[in-house]
Amino acid sequence: MQPESRLVGRMKRAISSRWPDAFVVKLHGNPYQPAGLPDLLVVLHGRAVGIEVKAPGIGESEEHARERVTLRQRDVLDRMGRAGAVSGVALSVDEAVEIVSRAERT
Repeated sequence: MQPESRLVGRMKRAISSRWPDAFVVKLHGNPYQPAGLPDLLVVLHGRAVGIEVKAPGIGESEEHARERVTLRQRDVLDRMGRAGAVSGVALSVDEAVEIVSRAERT
């Protein structure tokens, strides 16, 4: 299993543990869906949350890891936000939990 896949799994478990009623799913890209969808889709209290996951490589700075978000991915996250969803990029479980927490606060 690749580092990003492991990180996604840990994020899913943390989110599901903190919010047992949340709907949490890993989106797997395929030719029948739009490009750039985030890695995780969470629905919490009627709010949609999109999380793009980037696992920093060994010795890679957080800044460089965040730069790996493609323009298409950034555009989708921005469009989700304009439509009322909460969205963001997470490099750690704590960051993913913080993004989902924003759905509770708004």
